[in-house]
Parts: sequence; structure tokens; C-alpha cells
Amino acid sequence: MKVKSRHFSIIPCIFLSGWMLSACFSSNGTSEDASTPSGTSEAENQGILTLDFEEDIDTIYTLEYQSDISDQIEDLKSEREYTLEDPLIIADPYGTNTTGLYLYFTTDTPTLLSYTISADGCEDFTQTAAGGYEIEHEHQIIGVIAGTKNTIKLTTTDESGAKTQTLTLSYTAPELLGDSENAQLTVTDGESSEALSDGLYTMLGNRSGEDNEQVDFILVYDNNGTLRSEIPIKSYRSCRLLFDEDTMYYSTSADEIAALDADSQITALYEMGDYKLHHDYIFGSQNDLLVLATDTASNTEEDRIVSVSLEDGLVTELIDLADLFEEYFHSIDYEEDELDWMHINSLCLAGDDTLIISSRETSSIIKISGIYDNPSVDYLISSDQFWEGTGYENLLLSQSGDFTLQAGQHCVDYETSDELAQGQYYLTMYNNNNATISTRDYDYTTDDHYNGTYSGTEGDESYYYKYLVDENAGTFKLVESLPVTYSGYVSSVQQTGGNLIINSGSKFKTSEFDRNHNLIQTLTGSGETWWYRVFKYTYSGYWFA
Repeated sequence: MKVKSRHFSIIPCIFLSGWMLSACFSSNGTSEDASTPSGTSEAENQGILTLDFEEDIDTIYTLEYQSDISDQIEDLKSEREYTLEDPLIIADPYGTNTTGLYLYFTTDTPTLLSYTISADGCEDFTQTAAGGYEIEHEHQIIGVIAGTKNTIKLTTTDESGAKTQTLTLSYTAPELLGDSENAQLTVTDGESSEALSDGLYTMLGNRSGEDNEQVDFILVYDNNGTLRSEIPIKSYRSCRLLFDEDTMYYSTSADEIAALDADSQITALYEMGDYKLHHDYIFGSQNDLLVLATDTASNTEEDRIVSVSLEDGLVTELIDLADLFEEYFHSIDYEEDELDWMHINSLCLAGDDTLIISSRETSSIIKISGIYDNPSVDYLISSDQFWEGTGYENLLLSQSGDFTLQAGQHCVDYETSDELAQGQYYLTMYNNNNATISTRDYDYTTDDHYNGTYSGTEGDESYYYKYLVDENAGTFKLVESLPVTYSGYVSSVQQTGGNLIINSGSKFKTSEFDRNHNLIQTLTGSGETWWYRVFKYTYSGYWFA
């Protein structure tokens, strides 16, 4: 393994002079005891503060700026007591959630906060805030509709379940920073009447190149396809969100991963140093992040896996696939300055020191063990005709059954079951059904393992695939298959709440299926390039209870 660089920052405990603070409106909201029918009064656009907002995204994603904003908020909190009758409310103070509202107040006894957001033309959005029963409440209100008047009803409930107070306020939120074209997605009902899963659809990535300098956005939607949160990032895309208690992690560019607390304050930044991240990252087993990477000093790309320490930000190269597939790598005849010979596009843990990765360029699924100390390839799931004569034929699992192999697949995930024997497990994936390769002169039309595949951006069907892997027998077989809208590149699958979320990224379509794979609904939008991934997150323990 190579220890390449240490690039890490965390919020220091020092005081910095504050930016200017101003009130949007001149007077505070009021409330009455909720026990009476008329116990809620409305404060029209009142009592919401705004900071002298920084517009430069690169400045926002610095710890100095974030620390200064935090100090301002702490100063405000110390000025006087805040109650639900007279709370501290600040519009998107950290610049990381366009329509989010910071909320602070205290109560005499432990209470639970819930809220409902109403806006013309939209379904009500109701949530219970994370944190449980508290005396000191510090929350972020999520779900406000951009560019319109929102009525927000805040309610506290004591531990007996009785409502103690409510406050209703009116807030005209700012316009979106990005394109408003996808503020409301088109929703088409399917044939299933089963319930949608809990959570918010989260669209990740509408840019193609790691080196682009365009601001991108994480877009968060409710089950009605209504945009409830816009999170700006510096460039490239966020490949997924990761949650650890009250901290959320996501990539802000190809050079950096940020950690944010539940108030959307950036508390740590992890820089990639000599690498650029791409496609995916997950939690490792050593208090680290495992990140797909390109070594910027190499003439190859998208063929490294690095570990980023969450403690000190140390970036350590764990795997260079050219070492694991040395003979195959040197067999490739190329003249390009940046050889994308494996194009790894997803990774998942299958044990503390074992990874399963997806190679789009070779249409192969690869299991690697000993990732932290002595990595080696355990097996390949791919065509034996493709790997014939390479020296790696002995690593192939045997295909059990007659079906077309995965081609150009994305988002491979590992799933165990108590009903399976030891050594057996499932692999799920988005099978793009795109049999193409740019680094070898290989003709997939002569490969017996591929029938009804396509090449490139145009095709009829992609698939959700689920394999049963039996390492004891050295086999894999297809146990579930579901045709979906064709997407030659990108795309994702996710199992959540018993349902299946499938994103055909290049067609800007995300569908949710019930446990029997009957369609519940499809969300359709638009974009510049594609929707790289769409996952559904509950945000439980972070924003919501």
C-alpha cells in the first residue's frame, strides 16, 4: 500500500469576527397555547433572519467561513432566551441548503418538535424533527418550496403526547440557485396500489466529467415529485450520501468530501490530494472512507481504490488494479494519455476486508479480499470468452442457467439472507445491457453470453438483475430480472422499505416498484446530461426522527 498524502480540515474552536447580520422582517412571530382551538396565530413573513450571504461556492466550502457563521449563531443564541413563541430562525445560514431554515428555541420541559409546510399547488409536507424530546431545540426545517409563500406550522409535544405550543409563520423562500426546470417532476402512476417507501428521492449528479468547473446540486424530492431541498456543491457530482449518526458525508467535487452536521454546517473537509475521486465511495471498516480514484500522476484513470481516514484525513492507496491484473493490463495496446482500461464504477463491502467492485469497461464484477493489507482477486463474474487467453480464466465463476450476462453494469450491491447457506449471497445491479468496450478490439456479437444487448446510447431495454452467488460451488445464477427503460450509461438500483428504486439515468426516469416488482410510480424530469444516481434516503436521525 502507498501512503500518498494527508489533506484534512476540521472546525477549530476559535472565535472569528462575524459577517453582518440583518433581519428580513421587523417583528417576531407569536404563539398561544395549542390546547384551545384558536391557539395558533400567524406571523406574516416575520422574525426570520438572514446573514450577509456569501455567493461564492468555493468560499462557502471552507471551514473558516463555516466557523465564522457558527460563531455568529452562537452570539445570537447567547443574547437572550428563545422560546417557541419567539424563536431564532435564520434562512440557510451556512449556504448549504437553499431553502433550509435554522431554528433554535428552548422549552421548560422536554418536548418533541414536528412541523407541517403548506404551499399552494403542493401537498402538505409533515415531519418530526430529529433529536427526540429535548429542552434545547436546534433543528433545520427541511421541505420549504423555493420561490413561493410557505406556511410553516411548528408544534411541540410533551412526553405524554399532549401538544404544548404551536407557532405558524409565513415564509417566502428564495428562488433556486440552479435550474427550476426540475422543481416539479412528472409523476406517472403504475399498476400497483402498494404504498411507496418512506424517504425522499435524492438525485445525485447531472455532470459528466470529473474536471468540470460547473456548480452542481443535490436535489431532494418528496413522493409527489416536489423539490424539497437543493444542496449546492462546487463541481462534478455527489456520488452518494453517507450517514453516521448526525453527520452526513458527500463529495463536493472530484477533489473533496465534506462532512455536515444536521444543521448543514460543514464540520470537516477531506481533500483527495494526489487523486481525483470518481463514481463511488463507501464507509470502510477502519474508520475510513473507501473511494474509487484516479491517480493524477498516472497515465491510467479510474483504476485505483484509496482509503481516506475519517480521523486525520490521511489518503492511502490500497489497490492499483494494474497490479492485480498485470498481464491483462500490459496486453492492452493503447496510445491514449489517459487509459480508462477498467472503469470501476461501484464498490461495496462484503466483509471487513473484502470488496466487490463493478468494471464497466470489461462488463465484469470482481471480488477482492485482503484490501487493507494484501489484496488479491477471489473471482470474476464475466464472460469466459472475453477473458480467454488472458491468464485470468481460472478466476471466473461458472454461469448456472441460460441468460444474457450483465453488460456495462452499474451500482452492484451485496445482499445476505438468513435463508442462504454460508458462502451464498445475492448481488443486485443495474444491468445497462450495453455491451461495448473502447480499449480492446472485442466483438460482443460473437460472444455466446450476450443476446439482445446494445452498444452505446440507443437501445430498448436495460434490466434490474439479481444474482445468487454460491462460492462453495463456484457458480452464479440469475434469480430476478426486471426490464426497465434503457440507459446505456450511469443509472442505479436500490432496495428500500421492501420496494425497489430504479433510475434509468440517461432518460431522467426513476421508478419505484413494490416487492413483487409491480410498478407503483415513475418520476420523470430533464437535465443537461443525465441523473447519475437516484437513491431514496429517510434522513432518519439526521434531519428527521
